[in-house]
Formats: sequence, structure tokens, C-alpha cells
Amino acid sequence: MKQSLFKLISDALDENGRLPESFSLPKDPDVRVPFADGAEDGIGIYHMIAPEITDDIREGIKNAVTAASDGDNQRAEELFCELSKKISVIRAIDELQSYIIDNRDTLSAENMYHFAENEILCSPDKNCVKFGLSIMELFDISGNEKLRGAVTALAASDEFTLFSLFIMLRWENGNEYIFNAAKKVSGWGRIHAVERLVPETDEIKRWILREGVHNAIVPAYSALDCWSKSGAEELLRSDETLSDEDFHGIRDIIDALLDEGPCSGISSVENAEDALTRFLQKASGRTLDVTDYETVRGIRDYCEENADIAALCGEILGSEQCRECVKSAVKNGEGVELAKSLGIDVKPDVLAILEKDPEKHCYLCSYLMSDDEYRAKAIALFREKLPLSKMRAAPTMELGLGNEFAKEHCLDAIVQFLRNYPLEGADLIEASLQCAPTRNRNMALAALQSWVNAKQTPLSELLPDMFALLQRLKEIEPDEKVREKMEKLLNGEID
Repeated sequence: MKQSLFKLISDALDENGRLPESFSLPKDPDVRVPFADGAEDGIGIYHMIAPEITDDIREGIKNAVTAASDGDNQRAEELFCELSKKISVIRAIDELQSYIIDNRDTLSAENMYHFAENEILCSPDKNCVKFGLSIMELFDISGNEKLRGAVTALAASDEFTLFSLFIMLRWENGNEYIFNAAKKVSGWGRIHAVERLVPETDEIKRWILREGVHNAIVPAYSALDCWSKSGAEELLRSDETLSDEDFHGIRDIIDALLDEGPCSGISSVENAEDALTRFLQKASGRTLDVTDYETVRGIRDYCEENADIAALCGEILGSEQCRECVKSAVKNGEGVELAKSLGIDVKPDVLAILEKDPEKHCYLCSYLMSDDEYRAKAIALFREKLPLSKMRAAPTMELGLGNEFAKEHCLDAIVQFLRNYPLEGADLIEASLQCAPTRNRNMALAALQSWVNAKQTPLSELLPDMFALLQRLKEIEPDEKVREKMEKLLNGEID
């Protein structure tokens, strides 16, 4: 019998009620690229249109609820599992709760309560736990200490935080429980908690200011909430000197607001340019670090048409203090893009960093590839540092995610740029073709196709040995799409 998810989570909690950073709920082995905890619901909420509630789904809700009301918990669980294949729990909540409320006179509240409690405490299925939490939201559990503790424990998992928050909102001092939950999660759970957290005390406002956007997903999701709830604008208007913690908190919120990729940010802030001006004025009188300067550059890029703000940014970024700070940071692999934008030559430092730890800093090779001398040095370095012959393995359907593929990821980092430089680093391409992850093979094939196109020469003539290798590899390639790319090269196709 599978262990209940509640027990799995509660057993993993530390003395502060937090889960280890490495904790993850069991994943479906049949899913090639599983979602991280909480990601499927989070992405659905922020980026997907809510699906239509069809008659089939309504019938599924009715049947599952009826079974639970009749006390047939096993049948109810089966029906809720089937329902979760048609619609996510988060999208079914409103319809589910509406049906229960509309039919409360004919449903057994006692049986519904016990079913929900059983799913919360005993189910090994994440969707059944969510359905249990969604039903329990309709009940007053203030007197059930065990169940309150279970909801609080489940809130520590990003997969269940949102569903636990819905219940906490109904509790006396519920905002305090939400605050505690927000501090114990770092992924999608924190995003949901910050959205629902009310800044009713100075402690909460200060935490939102300093920590609210610090999530492991994308800070931008919480930027607007943190701006409106933290008192950041009032602090910028104040004549008082900001503490380092408050200044950096405002900086991080502004930086997140400037990133409007996943959701609306700075464009939705009233009097945004005034706020940015005040931040720059505060920054001008401080000793700044490289992260501060990066935020100033972000403001400059966003407000490039505002001459006054551009001048303030130019003054800060053009200072000798800025250049010295950035030069120092680059030696540790920080602020490289900023340094490049300021006209600082980063290539010697980047090469030195790569020599020390190529796996950790492999992405930095991009700053070397456009220079003939440093490109050759980078290729030689990767050739020397990576155990290319030992990386050859049977091809798999693995994408190559996780620490166990650190060397493959490192190789992939440089191979993706080799497509622009025909015949350079051919041995790296050859090694990548023989790596287990599909990503490596795809990148290598893309580079080869690019070389063939650039030279307008079939692979069989351009690189006969590589052509022969590809013929052998095609016979054992498990990925149909990768095999098609191989066949294109083997057939001599040129774009």
C-alpha cells in the first residue's frame, strides 16, 4: 500500500515546519518531463485560459460527490481520480463547491466531511488530497486540532499550499497562518501566499518588502503584490535614509517589476517613473553593489526615452565606483552582462573562471565565442576539462535534466554555439552525438546541419568520418524526431 502524501510530507518536515530543499512529491514514472511541485497549477492559473465546464465534467462531479455523500469512499475516490483526468482540481473547485452548496439539503454533511478528512490524511494521490482540501474548505474545522495541523503541514508543500490557503482564509487569525505558510515555502506556494497575504502588521509589511519576491520560480509573479503591500513607495518618498535591508528589498521589487515577461509589472504601477526617479536618487547617495548597478541598468533600458531618468542612470553607471565594482564582480562570475554593456573586456576573466570550474560556469562560454582567439581557447578548455570518451553512452529519451547530467549540460553549453563556426570543435560535436540525453544529440545535429548549410556541402563530403558515425548511431536512436534529423543529414539535404 502506498504511503499517504500527508505522512510523507509531515515526516519530512524539520523542527521549523519546513521541507528540505531537495524534497519532491513522487512523480508519475510514465511522464517524461514531470512538473515540479505546484508548477502545473501555477502555470495553469497564470498562463492558461480556464477550460469550459462541460456537462460531462458536471456529471463527474455529481457522481463523485454523491458517492462520498453515500459513504462509499472507495468509489468516490475512484470517481474523483477519473474526474482529475478531465479537468485539474484547481479549475474544478468552484463547480464542485457550488454543487455541494446547492444540494446541501440532500447530501450527508457528515459523510462528506469524513471523506474529505480521509483524503487529506490518507490518500497517496495528489489530486484526491486536493479534492479533499477543496471539500473541507466548506466546513468549520477550527475545533479540530489534528485536521488544522494537517492543513498547516500540507501548506509546506508547494503542491498543496494554495489549497491549504483557501482553508486558512476562513480561520480566525487566518492571515497569521498564511504569513507563516509564506515563510516556509519558496516556490509556487510562496507566490500564492504573497498574493493572499494582508499587510496588517509592520512585521508582515517588512517581510513582504525584504523577502516577498524571493521565490524559486520567477520574482515577477509577486512583484506587483509586493509593491502595493510593502510600503515601498512610501519609503522612497521619505526623507529618511533607508537601511541596507530596505533599500535592497525595494531594489529587488523594482527589478522584478521590470521583468514583464510572465505577467504585468512596472507598466501597471501608478507614477512608475516618479518612483524610479526617487529610487535612483536614493541610490546616488549610497555605496552600491553589482546587483544594484544591474537594476540601474534595467531602469535605464526601460526608461530610455525619459531623458531625466536616463541621465541619472548614466551618472551612476558611468562612475568609477561602478566600473571598479563590476570589474571585481566579474572575477567571481557576476555582472558579466553588465560589464559587457559598459564596454569592459570580460574575456580574460571569463576564461579564468571557466578554467577553475567549467561545469558551474559553462554558460559563460557565450562571451568568448565571437572572438577567434578566445573561441579557440574555449574549445580547447572544454576538450581538456570534459571526459569526452567516458561520456559516450547508449542513447535514451532523457532530456538531460538534473545534477547527474552536469557534464552533458556543460558540453551542451558550448555545442550550441559551434553551429556558427563550421568545422571548429568537431570532436565536441562527435561526443555530443553519443551522449545519453536527447538534448545533446539535438544540439549536435543542429550544429552539423548548420555547417552543411553554410558550406553548401553534404555531410558525406564535408566530414566523412562523422557521416559514418551518424549511420551507425541512426540504427540505435530511440527518439523518432532525432532520427529524422539524422536521416536529413545522411540524405545530403541542404537548406
